[in-house]
Amino acid sequence: MSGATGLEEVVNALKALYQGISQAEREQANVWLGQFQRTPGAWTTADAILGDENLGVEAKLFAAQTLRNKIISDLAELGEKGALELRDSLVRHLLRARAGMRPLVTQLCLGLADVAVQVGAWADPFSDMAAAFQEDAAAVGCLLEFLTVLPEEAVNERLEVPADFFRQRTELLLTRRAGDVITLLVQCLQQTDAHTRVLMCFTSWLRSGEITLAMIQDTPLVELVFAALQAEDSTVFETAVDAVCGIIQETHIDRDDSPEAVQAKDAAVERVLLPQLGALATQMRSDAQLAAGDEERARGYCHVFTEAGEAWVERIVGSITTFEGLVGALVDCMRLTTLDVITMMFDFWARLADVTLDCTSSCDGARRTLVVVYSTLIDIIIGHVRYPVADTAMSAKERDEFREFRHSIGDVLKDCVRVVGQSRALTQAYDAMARGIDGTSQTPWQDIEAPLFALRAMGAEVAPEEAEVLPKIMDMFARFPQHPRLRYAATLVIGRYTEWTYEHPQYVPFQLSYIVEGFKDREVAAASAQALKYLCQDCSRFLAAHWAELLQFFAETASSGTLEDADVIEFAEALAHVVSAVQAPETPAALEAFCLPVARELDALLQRAEASERDGAQVALLLDRLGVFLRFVHVDGNAPAEDLVSRIVVQTWPLVAAVLHRFAADAQVAESACKFLRVAAEFYGAVLRPEIGQVVDAVVNAFRATGLGVYLWLARRIIGVSSTLASDNAAALQLIATIVERMSEAALSLFAASSFSDAPETTEDYFRLVERAVEMAPGYVLNTSMFPLVFQAAAAALDVNLFHAQLAVLRAWAQILGPTRRHLRLIRDSSSDSHYDAYPVNRVVDMCAAHGLDVAARLLLGMMHRFDRENVTDAAEVFVSLTVIASDGPCIIAAQFENPPLPTMCEWAQTALTQVPEANLSNSEKQVFLQDLADCIQRRQWSKIKTLVSDFSASFWRRNSAKNRV
Repeated sequence: MSGATGLEEVVNALKALYQGISQAEREQANVWLGQFQRTPGAWTTADAILGDENLGVEAKLFAAQTLRNKIISDLAELGEKGALELRDSLVRHLLRARAGMRPLVTQLCLGLADVAVQVGAWADPFSDMAAAFQEDAAAVGCLLEFLTVLPEEAVNERLEVPADFFRQRTELLLTRRAGDVITLLVQCLQQTDAHTRVLMCFTSWLRSGEITLAMIQDTPLVELVFAALQAEDSTVFETAVDAVCGIIQETHIDRDDSPEAVQAKDAAVERVLLPQLGALATQMRSDAQLAAGDEERARGYCHVFTEAGEAWVERIVGSITTFEGLVGALVDCMRLTTLDVITMMFDFWARLADVTLDCTSSCDGARRTLVVVYSTLIDIIIGHVRYPVADTAMSAKERDEFREFRHSIGDVLKDCVRVVGQSRALTQAYDAMARGIDGTSQTPWQDIEAPLFALRAMGAEVAPEEAEVLPKIMDMFARFPQHPRLRYAATLVIGRYTEWTYEHPQYVPFQLSYIVEGFKDREVAAASAQALKYLCQDCSRFLAAHWAELLQFFAETASSGTLEDADVIEFAEALAHVVSAVQAPETPAALEAFCLPVARELDALLQRAEASERDGAQVALLLDRLGVFLRFVHVDGNAPAEDLVSRIVVQTWPLVAAVLHRFAADAQVAESACKFLRVAAEFYGAVLRPEIGQVVDAVVNAFRATGLGVYLWLARRIIGVSSTLASDNAAALQLIATIVERMSEAALSLFAASSFSDAPETTEDYFRLVERAVEMAPGYVLNTSMFPLVFQAAAAALDVNLFHAQLAVLRAWAQILGPTRRHLRLIRDSSSDSHYDAYPVNRVVDMCAAHGLDVAARLLLGMMHRFDRENVTDAAEVFVSLTVIASDGPCIIAAQFENPPLPTMCEWAQTALTQVPEANLSNSEKQVFLQDLADCIQRRQWSKIKTLVSDFSASFWRRNSAKNRV
């Protein structure tokens, strides 16, 4: 490659890219071609390649892509005259390529469309292109391709055009020409071989929103679109689906539609679209490809009918007889076995249920018809949620996807209950289970489990007072065949209906026995733990007398090894609810019966000279058990019990301190210890108050030794409840400052040894701690001796490269600078700083003056190319606050309230932009931005600065991300 120049050099590079023997040679060619595309000489070289009849399609396609990319990012290099000359050249290339490969034609059309959008001197692109291509039948395809991509390119975010120019241009290119395009498309229908391209062009213009129903309802284009739905070709079928959906969307009634417009839309729906959809429903029911399991075919049918249903839902309820065929087609779509496809229909059924209940009464004909429809849906859904007989053959991914589907379709079951009524819906589930029980002994368990799942999904819409069907269902559980999957499902049903059980306490003994029996089976234990939690939560008053038996059973089960740790924790929560309901004389005994064995076992583990990995896991589980119990047990007003709980918390602290000392680096144990301390701090703050100094020491030392982010998390939670952990407000504020100072000292030592991007989770936790602390105690935190170092670290942390860590850093900056900006405004407005002595405005202004260049540069450059695009808004807000402080802060602090804003931020921004190569951002573009920034600062138009930097960074990012694509 090194010996060639110009066109020949590019051709050689392309040969190396596509035909190179070694990977290194291909990678080198790819890099070189990418660099070539960014050069000014690429314009003429690419044009020459396209005009060379001896070069192949690969070279010409690369040249067309190069021109298109440069049109998007570098069209200003050509000027107006050069852009028009490029247009003419592209038209010539397109005429020569009209019988060639479709990808080349598409790339040339994309380039022409991008010129049309950006170049105002091209007065009438539609007429010019029609004149050049319409007379030649072989070239009509090129014209249709140009018109197909034009609406899409008009909204291409990579095109940089001013907003006013964009509105004028789209008006000229699209709005004024929509009618002409329709006329042209109808004319093109005379060429049979052009039908597919006509369809695609029509669909593109429909998507643009420029074509109205009135333009097309009396044209053969509607028939063309529906006829295309019969095509076996998947591309044609999918394009037709999009077109039909676009037509249907045009019939949606808007609030500002006149009565005449509404009448016209209704007439089009009933006269044109409903007959076509009826024929489509007949086609769907006999579609061989659909019957063979063609998923895209199923998706297309569902999309069309769902679009119609959602657009016409009010019409359906208002005139059910007219739309009964459409509703029948929607029900048939729900019968399809491509489960991931039918999920698109779920929102429609919810909306139809809402409108039905809002607009009809129980005696209306529409309500009666739709009750039958939703009743049918219940039976269909029960079939869909049925596990396959060979469910063991399902992969883990398939099983997870099926569970997710069942969860989603469960919401449709709730809608069904709302429409048909709880008794009828429950009866359908009951009947399905009864058929399974009363059948032969060979009845698959799946036949009973599916209606059980449906029953659980319906629970949210069933009143606790229901007394007609649920008692029969609960009585049926004892008759179920012995199968762990059935017991699992039935146990979850019990857990779902515990509010109903509260109203029917006669079922508590049976349900408790049924749940407890499930703990003996590993496959059922998780469901039993969950159900017991809810039963104890909602029916604790009926279980309080049995607390001793439950505690004994818990002790046996927890030590048996049959339960997963999560199930043990749910069991512990269940016991907390029961103990809360125990009558006053017995409450202390119940508390001791649960807590003291845990404390003794924990102490015994800590006494061991050496701890195994299993010992650490057991320590974590014991802390979780005790923490969740103390979190959910409520003994307010029971003085002996309150005193005992307080002693338990105080006496447990030395054990937790020992855990932190011994297991500080064990992530599982550390998380459990921190969760326990969070419960103690948030729910027993007054009790923990005398020990809070020791707690902070232990947390800081553990973090310093391990760097685990969970200790930062705990410190932030402690800060959040500092008022209950301190004797007065001053002590609370000092506690916050102490925590921040000490944790910052440890954190900054950690960050000094590695970059923030190497520890993104720790970075996130630390700056969330800083944000919370500055929010709650700004006067104390900002005046700590560590804060200048925190300020500098926060600047360096702006380079972190992961979303959540970036967001945490930016929000910490917002909390540091935002209040300072507001206080400066208040001082300026009152012409006095006497009321703001408690807030250290001066210190923040001084730190911004000392380190603002670093912060501003990282913010500006981060918005341009490093920050996640979702974080740019937060970064822009921080940039504005920094601008306000740098511009007005020094003068306001000096009481020079009449002085104009300082140009400090402009100087910082100029310095930052020197780091951006001119190849990525021209000097003229830099100067335009800096001048706009200066103008906004001098006028104190702070909100405009946010828009300015957001748009500037978005433009830079889009343009340079496009340049990085070869």
